[in-house]
Amino acid sequence: MNTNKFKIIILVFSICFWYSCDIEDGQDLNGPQTSSISEGLSRPELPQVVSGILADMRDRLHTQIDAISVLGRDYWRHQSSDPRWVGDLMTGTLDDNAFYLTTPYSARYAVVKECNLLLEGLENTTETFTDAEKAAIRGFANTIKAHELLSVLMMLYQNGIRTDVADPDNLGAFESFDGALTTIIGLLNTAATDLTTGGGNVSPNTLGLETMPISYLEFNRAITARAAAYQGDYTLVLTALADSFMDINAPMSLGAYYKFSSAGGDALNQLFFALNSTGANARIAHPDFVNSAEAGDTRVNKAVFREVEDEDTMVLEPNPLNIADLTPGTHDVWVYQSSTDPVGMIRNEELLLLYAEANMVSNPSEAEAAIDAVRDAAGLGPIGAGNVDEDQLLYERRYSLFAEGHRWIDMRRFDRLDELVIDRAGDNIVTQFPIPQNEGQ
Repeated sequence: MNTNKFKIIILVFSICFWYSCDIEDGQDLNGPQTSSISEGLSRPELPQVVSGILADMRDRLHTQIDAISVLGRDYWRHQSSDPRWVGDLMTGTLDDNAFYLTTPYSARYAVVKECNLLLEGLENTTETFTDAEKAAIRGFANTIKAHELLSVLMMLYQNGIRTDVADPDNLGAFESFDGALTTIIGLLNTAATDLTTGGGNVSPNTLGLETMPISYLEFNRAITARAAAYQGDYTLVLTALADSFMDINAPMSLGAYYKFSSAGGDALNQLFFALNSTGANARIAHPDFVNSAEAGDTRVNKAVFREVEDEDTMVLEPNPLNIADLTPGTHDVWVYQSSTDPVGMIRNEELLLLYAEANMVSNPSEAEAAIDAVRDAAGLGPIGAGNVDEDQLLYERRYSLFAEGHRWIDMRRFDRLDELVIDRAGDNIVTQFPIPQNEGQ
């Protein structure tokens, strides 16, 4: 039997088995126990490893987006079996050993580990990869690694994160927020150089929608623009956007996505709940999202009024879900209409708003054009000359990126967390997640 093939089968099986189990509170967070491909990567292994990394990026995505969306008051998350959604996350008493932190944290670093294994395998390969192919593979691995590290960093914020985790027996120290963000942007820039050298020739590439493919380099530059905005480096935002897939004339949906399917062994989109879900599992749009929308803004349709048909009168009647003193629970989150809908990693709509943000002060007419394109797609008229400011930008981002995990981060980076709604006496606003208890500092 081919030993390289055997190694990759063991790796994929180990990863899938690890992800198929719920990660209990208190698990060791220094990386999953997987067989290594570091001894050498063969050409037949490459597409399997790439596919595995892209698939594993989805793990615990729903937990992470739920937690951040609750903190940002995008929606309320009800789960009768776990009151921490309406307890810890809304009162601000975060547990450093709770599932809403440890499971997405572990999942993101598991993907980082897989990328590091790929890089080690590439370094030690005896396969006849060309220099260009090797550059493209490095660019892919480091782009995905940077994406995952950025995702963790925006959760832990000023607590910082480890960025050097290639050697599980010799983990790098925690970097500050600013230091880690600089490291991540540096990794993205290096990866972009490699992807350019390699022509982006890494297969498979399933990031884009079927009719709107994007390259790994375009994805890299899009994520770089996002990270640069977090850093306040608007020169880099604009430079990165110029090489991304941003297109003012393209659909807002153009972008990179996590993909799901009902095929055996694949995963379903757990951010989907049917309309009128019960308290066992429901996502209720925050009333302020519904009430603060501009008249005619079709983006508010991401929240759907809860109503059911009366069995006797056959008339539709309101069906609010009011739990834990959170009222009125009148609208379901309806961003995804099925369990196989893709979930955006980063879309054209966000890139246009990043472009507007970067141009807001220095070139307001460009900012207005970008925002007008977003508003036109939402059924709204142009913003008008001289009306692009921070308030308008945050409004557009709130409704364009609703329930995608941005509101909390946006309000924090603009120092406006105190404007988030406090729903009940005793609730508080959270600035960052704690370092997980079992991280092993």
